Amino acid sequence: MRGISVQQLNWEKYQQDFAALSAIGETEAGMNRLAYTEADQEAHGLLAKMAEEAGFEVKWDGAGNLWITRRGTDDGNPDMPPLLLGSHMDTVPGGGKYDGLLGVMTAFHAMRLLEGMPQRRTVTLIVFRCEESSRFNCATVGSKLLADRLNGEMLKRYVDKDGISLYDEIRKLGGNPDNLFAERNYIKNAFGFIEMHIEQGPVLEERDTDIGIVNSIAAPYRLRITVEGTAAHSGACPMGSRKDALAGAAEVILAVEQLGRAYADKRIVATVGKCDVINEAINIVPGLVELYVDVRGIDKDTVTEVVTKLYEEMGRIAEKRNLHIEPAVLGQETPVKLNDDMAELLVEQCVPNRLTFLHMVSGAGHDTMYMAELTRATMFFVPCLEGISHNKAEAVSDEAVQNGLKLMYSTLLRICNLDPEEEREKEEMHRRFVEAM
Repeated sequence: MRGISVQQLNWEKYQQDFAALSAIGETEAGMNRLAYTEADQEAHGLLAKMAEEAGFEVKWDGAGNLWITRRGTDDGNPDMPPLLLGSHMDTVPGGGKYDGLLGVMTAFHAMRLLEGMPQRRTVTLIVFRCEESSRFNCATVGSKLLADRLNGEMLKRYVDKDGISLYDEIRKLGGNPDNLFAERNYIKNAFGFIEMHIEQGPVLEERDTDIGIVNSIAAPYRLRITVEGTAAHSGACPMGSRKDALAGAAEVILAVEQLGRAYADKRIVATVGKCDVINEAINIVPGLVELYVDVRGIDKDTVTEVVTKLYEEMGRIAEKRNLHIEPAVLGQETPVKLNDDMAELLVEQCVPNRLTFLHMVSGAGHDTMYMAELTRATMFFVPCLEGISHNKAEAVSDEAVQNGLKLMYSTLLRICNLDPEEEREKEEMHRRFVEAM
């Protein structure tokens, strides 16, 4: 097919609706649309209203995920299972406008652009809840619940700064996190899943490339490390008698950074993103500190090796400083390989739209990781300015957004009208080719 022109994108409508949604939770310090908060609820409600006005079906599932469906002419035909799209709308505190929301808005608008076009296959957009870990220290909650990687009992362990649990918050909003069987089966029987997202890194911009097609997603190994010493008077306690928990924690922080640098060539990144000094005051030698550590990589064995070495370093630091250092695992996830056939459908549509692309790895986690456990899943990135994300300075050019929209719309048109008989013939030819090798 020929490429999609900007004139075909109804660009003004896209900008208008994106602006309306991105204004919800906006502050001078950046976005503040944390999961399951009033702002998050408002954004989901506005998108649901937009969907209903466009003639789509709307529902919320037991996790609070929003489902938006546009029926195809072959809806219900087992040879034409639905295509799924998705991303999230919650943000980190002080975050940018584009993380998550850009993928949601692009998928939704591409579905609207199908009006008047042939569409045999049904398309469903899933707007996942609580993708960010900022509020409850638990990420990708909506997709994990769908993939049966979380349940109601587990959600009770995760609480926000006000002591509200994930479980109670979902129930308060009318959800039931243990009742997602129908939705899970719908995903398992789908044609596949696609997510668009900003890259959140500098690679595409540095290489002057339009699209990043994600082959695999790195997984986080997250720890809460408690460093316990003895609180003491900062003036009366001699330096040689101190058991300074913060000084010991500082060494742990440096050890995390050093391990990340040492394994950088193996695609490891390691971060201490949060440090809490308990009962802190300027005149107290800190007695208790909590650190939150995030180690990521695309190879599970390498991640395990890094974490093992960190444990060894913590043991050395504890012995040297006469401290008690206790790590607790908050989450240990597995890197995910995405589906090559779905990725190839994206590549196929880059060509007529004259979009340059490269295959790449995502260092950040995404809901696609858990959709990949249920169905064929793929993901693509568009570049963001200087790779900045999780920051109010996050920015994406109009051209990059339009390129992502062109690719999403072209891919929808292609997949929605794939002939199942032709696909079966292609699969059979591929099987014979593999057997002949």
